[in-house]
Amino acid sequence: MSDTIICVADDVGVRVWLERVLESDWNLELVSSSDLSRVSRLVQATGAAVVIVAIDENEASRALKVFSAVQKSCPEAHLVGVSQRISQDLLLNIMRAGARDCLITGVDADSARERVAKVASVAAPARGASSREIKSNITIVTAASAVVDTRFFGQNFVHELSESQKDKSILALDSGSDPNRTFYFDNLNRLTLNDLVSRGDNVDRNFVETALEEFSPGLRLLSGQLDSKALEGDAGADLYITITQLASLFDHLVIRVEAGHLEGWLRALGSDVSNIMLLTHPAVDQIQSSDDIIKYASDWVSDRCRVFVVVDGFEKKSNLSLSDAEKTLGRSCDLLIPIEWRYRLDAINAGIPISLLPAKTQYEKCLRSFVRKQFIEKEKGLSSLILKRASA
Repeated sequence: MSDTIICVADDVGVRVWLERVLESDWNLELVSSSDLSRVSRLVQATGAAVVIVAIDENEASRALKVFSAVQKSCPEAHLVGVSQRISQDLLLNIMRAGARDCLITGVDADSARERVAKVASVAAPARGASSREIKSNITIVTAASAVVDTRFFGQNFVHELSESQKDKSILALDSGSDPNRTFYFDNLNRLTLNDLVSRGDNVDRNFVETALEEFSPGLRLLSGQLDSKALEGDAGADLYITITQLASLFDHLVIRVEAGHLEGWLRALGSDVSNIMLLTHPAVDQIQSSDDIIKYASDWVSDRCRVFVVVDGFEKKSNLSLSDAEKTLGRSCDLLIPIEWRYRLDAINAGIPISLLPAKTQYEKCLRSFVRKQFIEKEKGLSSLILKRASA
């Protein structure tokens, strides 16, 4: 069963009440009732078993329309109403529309959690096989500070991932790109992430393959320029829907997220994030920031999410030793990559991965070893384990 509950509410007071009484037990996705298509698509995307709909006696027909839309598009979802007050006639009407319960904000604060849990427990077996399959394939590339070059790392990481898995499809998404660029690669695709989010339609494979040309076999690029407002409220719900649709079309979805926007992205995607690549320079303030990021990320992602600390520009003779950095983090660093400034500039100016330069670099060697160990061999081991269990 999904641990997400969709809450359709326009009133700020109702939203705050729901967060106060329910957020400790469930991941709440708050969305307005203004777009019924968005509500339905969000329920489908999250696989939520319970949908809570706010009811305003002065606009009762709006809530009834939401109940009807969810029932038609997601008949397995169980509905619960919430209102500040409600008449007996309206209560009967929402029950006829499919509601399993109705919470009253003024009197049900103590019992709300237990009542919603009861509805969720009944909904769980009903969702069963019809719930969406969660693919562990979304990787976020971000940094402890804006001065760390996640673009360069991102372009080399996705290229190495693609080269190591030639039979896999990969979408590399740069959420804060320059015009006509994805990372430092040239990208003349006319379609952007902003376009996909705003169009509101389902995204299918044929559309994506037509709109996004391959950078190399199996690797496609997508650019975007998302600000913090695009990660909140209804816009955040639209982003979540688009990202989950894209993730279902590719074997790997890699998203570069700028340092200041990470918490917004984690709030928007939540437990669907499977890997976080956290880059830091070997600098005291960034190591401390990395420690803070790892701690708050755990509030949003699932226990299955892997967090990798990447030290970019590692020097053995640095005054800040690796052991001191790891002591501050309370964990080991997963990847150490050298500066090799000359080769970086050559790759950036040429708009190519560093592995395509004539000279062989330590950067390429370290990254290739990491990708094979953490993404290729781990996936093969997991597949073998699943096959063994299936044959047992």
